[in-house]
Amino acid sequence: MLIEGHDNQKLSRVGARIKSRVNQASDAADAERVGSSQFTPALFYAKDHDDYAQALALKRALIEKHDGKALEEVTPGTELVTERGTCYRVDTEERVRIHTIPQKRAEESLLADFKLLHGVRETTERALKERGYRNIADLVEHDRFGAQALSFLKLVETRDTGELIEWVGRRFPRSDPLALHASGFHTPDQLLFVDLETLGLFSSPIIIIGVAEAVDETLTVRQYVSRNVGEEPAALAALLSHVNSSTALVTFNGRAFDVPFLEQRLAYYQIHGNLQRAHFDMLHFARRRWRGLTPDFRLASLEKYVLGARQSDIPSALVPEFYETYLRTQNAGPLLAVIDHNRQDLIALAHIFSKICEG
Repeated sequence: MLIEGHDNQKLSRVGARIKSRVNQASDAADAERVGSSQFTPALFYAKDHDDYAQALALKRALIEKHDGKALEEVTPGTELVTERGTCYRVDTEERVRIHTIPQKRAEESLLADFKLLHGVRETTERALKERGYRNIADLVEHDRFGAQALSFLKLVETRDTGELIEWVGRRFPRSDPLALHASGFHTPDQLLFVDLETLGLFSSPIIIIGVAEAVDETLTVRQYVSRNVGEEPAALAALLSHVNSSTALVTFNGRAFDVPFLEQRLAYYQIHGNLQRAHFDMLHFARRRWRGLTPDFRLASLEKYVLGARQSDIPSALVPEFYETYLRTQNAGPLLAVIDHNRQDLIALAHIFSKICEG
């Protein structure tokens, strides 16, 4: 049953968020166009920087090893045909058990914090509890807080995790554990882990869209690879095939980068797809959980200092250079390194989500 007022309010909120994201993406694209569009490694590394030197050595070795070989020869995959053209799909599986927050604990935690209601601080919360109110559900008949309590209770009862995350974000920082507790209303197989590799900032092509989905203790990684920039629309269409009404996104810095980037590229190709949904950006929660324990909060650093050593890999900043070398030489070696980098990022993201949810 549709409630016109409620639906209009919800559509207005969604429209405002989309407009904000598009404006952010446009600002970033304008800033990029002011500067150079060429990738310049020197912007990120001194010539004698160890990571850069090691990456160049890896690139030379890969070029030599895969001389004259196409991508299809060096990594198993499928040429995927979509309504927007073709791209190359690489599938792998990893043994990963995704831990989630139990649904009952998620509900109890969200309803227990009265400070989620506007006008309630620690003193008011304490006074309400002293008067016998145990949780937000008990406040639905309260003269002052009843309307808010009822609205919040409906979001919890209907498992509207997207709106719950937005509600928590209006009262607490994005990194507050209560925002992550909303993930407890999703089963592991409803979580879509997403990571992109691109040729630069906004308005640059996406070269790999990596997604991972969990079933039992298996994480299935699917990477949609653009063998040339003309295959980007097919990769975007392939991504949308993983998104349905119950999907929740899990990213790392995806609120600021991945999702706005995808929305901008979808709009560019006039591909219709809705990515406005529950979204758990693990960068915020990782900063809160491991602040002071790592030199920075790149995925590779978290994998090294929190999860254990990462395999030999290329730095994220060098992904465009490796891909441009592949385009220029048609040698699949450098692209193979980018694919492996994306796969490792997705696996690390799944482990980080699981570890933080474990507590």
